[in-house]
Formats: sequence, C-alpha cells, structure tokens
Amino acid sequence: MKSPSNFNRFKHRFNVWIYLILRKTRTYKGSSQQFVRLNWATFLAQLNLNQDFPFLLVAVFVGLVTGYVAVIFHEAIKLISTFLFDGTATLSRSSFKDIFHQLLLPFIPAIGGLIVGLYNLYIVKSRPEHGLASVIKAVAQKEGKIPKKNWIHKTITSVVSIGTGGGGGREAPIAQVGASIGSTVAQLLKFSPGRTRTLLGCGAAAGLSAVFNAPIGGVMFAVEVLLGDFSVKTFSPIVVAAVVSTVLSRSILGNFPTFQVHEYSLVSDTELVFYFVLGILAGLSAVLFIRTFYFIEENLKKAEKRFGIPVWAMPAVGGLLCGLISMWVPELYGFSYEVITKAIMGKEPWEKMVAVYFLKPVVAAFTVGSGGAGGMFAPSMKMGAMLGGMFGKVVHELFPKMTATSGAYALVGMGALTAGIMRAPLTVILILFEVTGQYEIVLPIMFAAVTASLVARLAYPYTMETYVLEKEGIKVGYGIALTIAGNISISDIMRKEFIRFTNTTKAETIIETFHKTLESIFFITTTDGVLVGIIGLEEMNVLLKERIFAGITAEDIVKKNFTALYDTSKLDEALKIFEITDYTYLPVVSSTDGKLIGVLKQDDTFSYYRKQMSLLTTDEVDLPKAG
Repeated sequence: MKSPSNFNRFKHRFNVWIYLILRKTRTYKGSSQQFVRLNWATFLAQLNLNQDFPFLLVAVFVGLVTGYVAVIFHEAIKLISTFLFDGTATLSRSSFKDIFHQLLLPFIPAIGGLIVGLYNLYIVKSRPEHGLASVIKAVAQKEGKIPKKNWIHKTITSVVSIGTGGGGGREAPIAQVGASIGSTVAQLLKFSPGRTRTLLGCGAAAGLSAVFNAPIGGVMFAVEVLLGDFSVKTFSPIVVAAVVSTVLSRSILGNFPTFQVHEYSLVSDTELVFYFVLGILAGLSAVLFIRTFYFIEENLKKAEKRFGIPVWAMPAVGGLLCGLISMWVPELYGFSYEVITKAIMGKEPWEKMVAVYFLKPVVAAFTVGSGGAGGMFAPSMKMGAMLGGMFGKVVHELFPKMTATSGAYALVGMGALTAGIMRAPLTVILILFEVTGQYEIVLPIMFAAVTASLVARLAYPYTMETYVLEKEGIKVGYGIALTIAGNISISDIMRKEFIRFTNTTKAETIIETFHKTLESIFFITTTDGVLVGIIGLEEMNVLLKERIFAGITAEDIVKKNFTALYDTSKLDEALKIFEITDYTYLPVVSSTDGKLIGVLKQDDTFSYYRKQMSLLTTDEVDLPKAG
C-alpha cells in the first residue's frame, strides 16, 4: 500500500483544520470532505451565475496560459529546426561533406513522422482528426467540449512534426491548442455550453494572436471562423484573452511585425483592376490547393489499406515523401517563412516561386494527410505569396508606370489565396494588416480577398474544414445556426399523434371527423400504413360542394402530389420547405418502407429552432451539486 504524498497530507490537515474551526463555531455540521465539496460547488455556481467580471478573469487566465504555451511552441520548433536544418543548401551548391548531410535530409521528416505515429498509437491511442475541423465540430456538436488532454498531445505532435521538417504550418495547431485549453478550463469549472464555446474561442484567439502578433485578427478568426457569434457577450472575453496573450508573447519574443515589408501604396486607381484579376486567380488557386490536398490524402489512405501499412507508420511514409521533395526546395519546409519574406521584398527568383506554388500543397498533404501534424495557414500563405509574386512580375514588366513592384502583389496574393481557402476575408484582411503593419496595402487586400472568397465559393463549395465535416454530415456552410439545424433529427420534433385514414375510408366518415375536430389536414395511407397522400381544406371544400358522398372514398379525393420528409431528414431541410411553401404540416415517412410514422407541424418546427438558438446564445446554468 502506497504511503500518502506530502501534498495529500497537507490537504487532509487543511480540511480537518477548517472543519474543526467551523465545528467549534457550530456554523457547520458534517464531514470536512463534504464541507470542501459543498463550498467548491457553491463557488462554481456563483461563477456561472455572474455575467461579467469573474468570467473575464477566467478569460485572462486562458489568455495567459495559452500565451505561455504559444511561446514554448514557437521556441521549441525554432530550436529543433535550427539544430537539424541550419545551414542546409541544395545539392547543386554543396560540397561532398554537405552532400552526405543532404542525403540524410529526407529521413529527418520521416523520423519525425514515425515519432508522431508512435505517439498517437501508444499515448493518444487514436488517429488524429483534422485540426480546425475538429474544433468547429466541437462547437457545432459537442457543446464546445474538447478532450482535456488534447492540448498537450497536439502541442507535442505539432512541435515534432513541424520542427523535423513537416510541410504543415504552426498557426492552426496553436489555435487548436488554445481552443483545447479554453475548453478544458471551461469543463473543469463546469461552465454552461454557451460559456464553454466562448472560452474555446478565447483560447483559439489567444493562440493565433500570440504566434502571429495579431490580436485583432485572432479575435476575428475566433468569431468568424470558429464560433459564428458576434455578440458583445461573446466578443468581450475573446478580446481580453487575445490582448493578454499578445502582450505576453511580445514581452518574451519581441514586438515586431511577422513580415518585414517595404512601404507600399496604390500607384494608380487603375491598379485595382490588376488586384481584381489577382483575386480571381487566387480564388481558383485556393480550389487547386484544397483539391490537391484531399486528392493526395485520400490516395494515401487507399495505399494504406491496399498495402497493409500500419497506421503508426503512415506519418513516416508521408514525412519521407515530403523530405524527398523538400531536400531540393528547402523553402517548402514548414518551419521556414523566408520564402514569403523574399517574395514580398521582390527578391525571390522565378524558378523558386513556380516550385513553391505547385509543390507546397503537395508536401502539406504528404505531412498532414498521412497523419502528421500541422496547419494550412502557412502553406496557403506561401502559395499565395508565390502566385502574387509571379503575377506582380508580369504586370509590372508590362505596365511599370501603372503598377507597384512584385512585392506588393505577393503580399496581396498571400492574403487573397488564404481568404479563398478559409472563406473568411475579414479575418485575413485584419491579420495581413497586423503582420505587415502596412495600412496602405489594406485596400488592395480587401478587394482581392473578397474577390478570391467569392470565386472560390462559386468554383468549389467546400473549404479546407468544411470538406471533412460535410463528409461526416455536418453542415457548417452558413455559420453555427445552420450547423445546429443540420444536426437535429426530424424524429426529435415530429408528432406521433395525428388523424389518419386508409384509402378505402368512406367520405361520410371523413366529413364527420372534419366537423368534430379542429384539425384541417388528414393523412391517407394504405392498409399497411404506407403513405398515399393528404386531404386538406381544398379537397374538403370540393367534397362539401358535391353534397353526394355515396360510393366516394378517400382514394377519390386524396392529394397525391405533396412533399414528405424522411425519418433521416434534418431540421434545416424542414425549415427550408416551410419557408418557401405554404405548408403547415409535413408528413414524415420511414426511409425503409415508406410507412407514415409522424407529422411535422410548422409552428412546432420554428418554435423548436428558436429555442435551440436561444440556448446557444444564452447561458443556461446547470448548478453543480455537492457530493
């Protein structure tokens, strides 16, 4: 039997001391353990009920913790990558000694992938989900709850994967880590679902703000991409967390823009035409990025099944493929942003920009799609900067007096393509403004980013995150509201008590029932219960005008041209039908045999939807119980 630790001894003595004091004052009767549990439960209840200051203090705590984790995250990647890759060059410029080192380079990302694969197998014990998609899924379906140890696992796997040369970026993982920290704190404090989602957003904003040095962009990312909630109640704590995290990271890492750029401005008003064209190209390139990534990922999964490759070995395979490509083009490594800086300074040669443009989504897919860790922020920015740099060189060569240098177009292209991939132009505009510190470039970025988002949406309906979620049946295309409606089953709302007749029922019986009930819609089925149609007011008026009912049955007057829902249908489908038609009732039939199993009433449907939206935007407090 293990002896109790010093901490447990102290805890026990403290509880007994408090208990004895209260017993002597006769203010409390019960055991010391009951006393501690009761007071902790009371504290949590008060914290949930108070709407203002205490919750902001929790947001400050989340911002501080996430800020420190972000700094450790950033420095750990820098330390590992510097140790393994500092001073590497392409084979054509290397000596014999360097060539030997170069030949080992592909195996470094492979070893990193192997470590990640084994860690997921033995420690996490599950295959990793897509980063930001899993966060959005938690907001939409799991009340903002993310597994409590997820932030530790994601930090370790991301640092190893990116630090050893993986093709993913570090921004999305730290946003996911921050979201996990916020969710964990909310779960420990037993917060309501609304508050849990808010703290999740606090953590995500704090993580992105710290790593980008962009608090405004981090806040917008949380409310636009993850939560879809711009209310003051949600916005305020997210701002607090982002500011605290940014101040902390600046105090340790320094306060300077992520990318050092020249002073840029619009050379002429006509130049907006070129930025518009760049926005179109960026939107199409965003679709190319998404489709390339998932094409490679899906083929990697097919190869895994076909050749019987263990799940833990797949990140190593992806790392090896990534390393074989990156050894020739070191700018593809995920930890390096040098290629972006050179492009926006107008110093990156053509051949490098072409290579990075086409190969960046490939190496990102090899790394992340095989089960490794990393995000899509940095890869999309690299691809966008290369697109803008190439486009800028062409237009500046053709129209030197009307256009800025290629660096301006690289900067705008970086933001436009990222906006096209995320479909979140506001977030990207603010982040690009903050990471460059250039106000004059905001107008072209706004123009190109919005254009790219619209073109990408028209060309391809999915973003990097929604592609995965749509495959799982989770609809998030129009924000959290549609997400909720898209995940509520019709069977949860439908009525199972309604008036039905068989198709052989006599007209006299239907008329008699019509006069005795307030219902205006009757449902007609076969003797086996299969839905045939409906009889509404229009059919009843025709029947009453005839006044002769002999020999007439329900089959003679039933309306067979109608809309029905299946038991597998979701609330969003019903809402759309009710909105565009004058139906007050919709029959619900079994998807297997077509039998009528329920009825959906318009009033019930909209009432239920409004209630769910109210629960989302307000804090319903479940008071914790002692014991």
